[in-house]
Amino acid sequence: MPKRLGILLAEYLVLVRPVEIYFSEKFHCKGVNDLREFIWADYKKGLWDGDFLSDLLKIQTSRHGMRALGFREYRQVATAFMEKHLKYKVTDMMLSLDAILDRQAGHSSRTVSTSYAVASGDHNSVSREGMHQYYLASKEWYELLLGIEESKGMNE
Repeated sequence: MPKRLGILLAEYLVLVRPVEIYFSEKFHCKGVNDLREFIWADYKKGLWDGDFLSDLLKIQTSRHGMRALGFREYRQVATAFMEKHLKYKVTDMMLSLDAILDRQAGHSSRTVSTSYAVASGDHNSVSREGMHQYYLASKEWYELLLGIEESKGMNE
């Protein structure tokens, strides 16, 4: 965590949150018990569930000129980014081992390769790896038919 973010979080937990709990108790607010235990809670709603947080992420991404991305969509984008820019791939050997990036997300590599990075409009029987291979083949055809110089814009 960046130092500045850590300082902000510590100040919030030490200064702001106790005052919020105090006033929530004083005015008998709904979420006062959740405020003591969970960081993702407020005095009005109580504990924030995954759908609520995902909706907040959608609101924030759309406010900043992006398509609205919830947790599931963000996971797909992050996985595609890793494959394209970090050369991260789930291979047969890695399926038996848990790749570090998948473990950080709380999943095994097998779960990630079968359950994630499939948009709602994609065909059910086409895997993420199949879609990636299709992209690579399309890029090769593009380079062959239109020339290598013109295809450089496709990567950038």
